[in-house]
Amino acid sequence: MTTRLPGRLVSLLRRGTRPACVLLPGAGGGLHPYLRLAAAIGKTHNVAVVRAAGLLPDEEPEVSIADMADAATRALTADQTVPAAVFGWSLGGAVAWELCVRLAEWGYQPDLVLVDASPLPRRATAEEDARVRETIIGMLGPRPDPATVERVRRVFDTQVAALASYRADRSYPGRVLMLMCTDEEFTFRAEAEARWRELAPDLSAGRLDAGHFDVFDPERLPQLVDEVTPFLGRASGAVLR
Repeated sequence: MTTRLPGRLVSLLRRGTRPACVLLPGAGGGLHPYLRLAAAIGKTHNVAVVRAAGLLPDEEPEVSIADMADAATRALTADQTVPAAVFGWSLGGAVAWELCVRLAEWGYQPDLVLVDASPLPRRATAEEDARVRETIIGMLGPRPDPATVERVRRVFDTQVAALASYRADRSYPGRVLMLMCTDEEFTFRAEAEARWRELAPDLSAGRLDAGHFDVFDPERLPQLVDEVTPFLGRASGAVLR
């Protein structure tokens, strides 16, 4: 007997036919970092997230950024969702970019927010990956279920391997807001910013006085919200149906 897995598009806030904002999670696939942000965006938008594959039993993670973007596109199509805005943090930024490129081919240009994301192949040592992996595991709480921990580890390892072979090559004509953190966690930011500017003709840039992994913390979130909500204030008219 085959178990039917839940759909990939998870609604976080939905009230009527308001513009839709779709979130793409970072490496490891956890939704928790986005919950406070969803509450802020949810004042003007319906908010949904495309959950990562591989976090449920009997589910395999996708092995490339293209596969992740294709899965997100299918999830939106199945739900008849045309987003007015797409938001991606970290790995989610790469997936969000590829999703928007696909939507542009169909004539849609949602506003796109990229937070501390890179369009270039990820360069990291095994030690760096292990440190980031354990940081993400730590976000699961003090006594996480061992099976859940193992699935998160597997998803993370698969996703960072996908990032290592990813490079954004196609431009996106829609409005883009690029926000980079100011900590010293990663060295990719200057090169990534230059490449995003090459790919996005309508790009606005900003800085977040936060670290990569604490950008959604309660004391840091107001700055992110202050950057994102004015950018999303001009809704495109697309709605979550």
